[in-house]
Amino acid sequence: MNYKKILKHTLIGILSLLLLAGAGLFLWSATSTYPSREVALASLKTTEKVTVSQDQWIVFTPGQEANIGLIFYPGGLVDPAAYAPVLHQIAENGTLVVITPMPLNLAIFNTGAADGVIESHPEISTWILAGHSLGGAAAGIYASTSSDKIDGLAFWDSYPPDSADLSETNLDVISIFGTSEGYPNTDNFDEKRYLLPPGTEFSSLEGASHAQFGDYGPQKGDVVPVLSLGEQHDRVAEIMLGFIDRIK
Repeated sequence: MNYKKILKHTLIGILSLLLLAGAGLFLWSATSTYPSREVALASLKTTEKVTVSQDQWIVFTPGQEANIGLIFYPGGLVDPAAYAPVLHQIAENGTLVVITPMPLNLAIFNTGAADGVIESHPEISTWILAGHSLGGAAAGIYASTSSDKIDGLAFWDSYPPDSADLSETNLDVISIFGTSEGYPNTDNFDEKRYLLPPGTEFSSLEGASHAQFGDYGPQKGDVVPVLSLGEQHDRVAEIMLGFIDRIK
């Protein structure tokens, strides 16, 4: 029996299966991702106050010199540009903002994306990491292992996974979440509060929806928002700016 030949054909078969699985995952991500819509695309334009660039990352550079930066992890299967409306507003007020696109639009595949941004901007002395939905969970994972690299953490309609218990860290943390009749829209939200530091600021947005933290259209299983898209964006930006001011 030619064992070398059998091993060769076995390895070729395994490699072929892996390639097929990878191609299938890529196709699934490409066809399942929520695209950015009109308001988001308009917010990608450079203005007098903010210069927008799109290369490795989407970067919003304020006109004034910045020493504080915000890194943003997008939600799962959401085009990263969808979060431009809120993040552009934040940059207008003097914060460098960087959105990190993720492999297959799933932040869980690159939870350490913040490292590259931090290394590329030595002029920034204070860093805040934020994320929406799955992006928030990925940000929580990063914070649980690299809390010394960031000064603040912001969850948008999200919470860390059980494996990323932040309750004993000294991080400044804010959790911004949508509610309907006073109850969080996100499943298991209240049950996960114990994973956050005791001083965490919880800021609820009555009438907000999950998808309107960005601009990528209706999302399956989401609540019907009472707030308009613009109102929700303005409220999230206002809350984030207050949080940033406290950390400066």
